[in-house]
Amino acid sequence: MRKIAAALVIAVIVLLTPAPAAATGNGEWAVTPTPAENPGPTPRLYFFLDAEAGETVKESVRVTNLTTKPRSFVIYGADAYNTARNGGFAIRTRADQQKDLGAWVTSQVTAVEVPGRTSADIPFTIVVPANATPGDHVGGIVAMEATASVSAQADGAAVNIQRAVAARVYLRVAGAVVPGLSVTDLHLDAPAPLLPTMTPGQLEYTVANVGNVHLVPSAEVKATGLFGHRITMEGATPGSDMIPGAQGTFAMTATGIWPVDVVTTTVTVRAEGDVFAQRSERTFVVSWTAVALLVALAVAAGWMIRRRRRARELRPRGLVAAR
Repeated sequence: MRKIAAALVIAVIVLLTPAPAAATGNGEWAVTPTPAENPGPTPRLYFFLDAEAGETVKESVRVTNLTTKPRSFVIYGADAYNTARNGGFAIRTRADQQKDLGAWVTSQVTAVEVPGRTSADIPFTIVVPANATPGDHVGGIVAMEATASVSAQADGAAVNIQRAVAARVYLRVAGAVVPGLSVTDLHLDAPAPLLPTMTPGQLEYTVANVGNVHLVPSAEVKATGLFGHRITMEGATPGSDMIPGAQGTFAMTATGIWPVDVVTTTVTVRAEGDVFAQRSERTFVVSWTAVALLVALAVAAGWMIRRRRRARELRPRGLVAAR
């Protein structure tokens, strides 16, 4: 009886409608908000929702099979997060513990089979806790393939991979909105060269979203050395949507550092709404070979100057006794 009931639920959910021509996804299936009854000129690709703490929000997500064969999916809600390296936007897996928006999502449909070139609209509910904090809570409604279709090698063993596609959900809980960014860490490592030559440096800096709304930060990194000479910086900068409380560390390479130098590095981050943060650091670079060479040159120059001065001095000639 349980198998029959599940089959009936799936049959009711599947909508035998043609797949949209411009659906977004991984090329095989897409997960997007179900279009509204009176859609605007631009279709919504993500959920942007507003709610009070303690409120219940009902929505629907559309899973579209872009292939010609039937596909089975597992449906679940998940929290969003930003990766530690480069702050990339990501959605937690089904095996992860959901602590925020992902834990608030429920749906009577947790599995669905979608025929080729058709879509399934799946209703879901978000129950916002009464003690939910104001601001943005970010996650996704995920459609993961029911069985693994891709295998890869890891440490000499074959690993089966279940791919997933999610529709992002941005839920803003009513209350004070406080956007904020911070550069929480900044460090330039420039090892002293053995020979008096230019040396490269490795910069790492961390950007954190310290407010309660999601932001897409951009960063400007500048570095100058002694007497203001330019140092070139190349590498990663923020570009992903950063959720509240998240942070990412970015790495860059510095070129043009002198063997004896004082490098001033400044990282400035900005986001929409005049959100701004800045941090600076000075790094001292000393090549003892270069210092020894400079000292030797200084000593040699001093000796030559003294020698020239002595050569120009008028010396009294010896007196000749009268006969």
